[in-house]
Amino acid sequence: MKIIIADDHAMTRSGVVAALLEMFPVANIVECNDRNTLLAAAKQGKCDLAIVDLFMPGSDGFSLLKKLCKRYPELPVIVLSASDNPKHVHRTIDVGVSGFIHKSSGFERMHEAINTVLAGGVYWPCFLVAESNQNPVPAMDTESPQIREALIDSLTTRQLDILVCLAQGMSNKSIAGALFISENTVKTHLKAVMLELDCTNRTEAGVLAEKLGLLPS
Repeated sequence: MKIIIADDHAMTRSGVVAALLEMFPVANIVECNDRNTLLAAAKQGKCDLAIVDLFMPGSDGFSLLKKLCKRYPELPVIVLSASDNPKHVHRTIDVGVSGFIHKSSGFERMHEAINTVLAGGVYWPCFLVAESNQNPVPAMDTESPQIREALIDSLTTRQLDILVCLAQGMSNKSIAGALFISENTVKTHLKAVMLELDCTNRTEAGVLAEKLGLLPS
């Protein structure tokens, strides 16, 4: 497993590296301290995860993240930031990252975020979840044929295939084998599906697939 940690503060990198080695003792961890070293590391070959500081000197964090997500769509990216501004979190979501961890979070929270993202999910900070709970999105009327059709049309054929497999309880590895694609491709599509359907985890996405009538009868 290869993981990139990009942060201009050496002490922060050391703490994250320690947490990562606790989870993945034999992981190849590449440390980067600025925009250029991060992009160079991502370019060098297959990487399983990137943990990136939102604001590093000499770099517009959002533009950098957008470039990283666009160039390497199969690379899960988690933002690590000292910012607690909800607007910053929303902007990172918009550019395509898979998660956001506040630097004040403990290692347990970091472990949870990493496991969630590597499993193909998305992970946002507690204050964003609380904000969503206080201002919930109206439940989708999946009984309406028009709404069901609109939701289905919002997904590509490949995303629908993966959503059906997910609803059948298949793992990312099993989905990859059944559809003859890589696990990273599965993760990329699942992230897009969950963002499109406003689901926060695999269970929610699977339940919605059933409500949309995607499962074989």
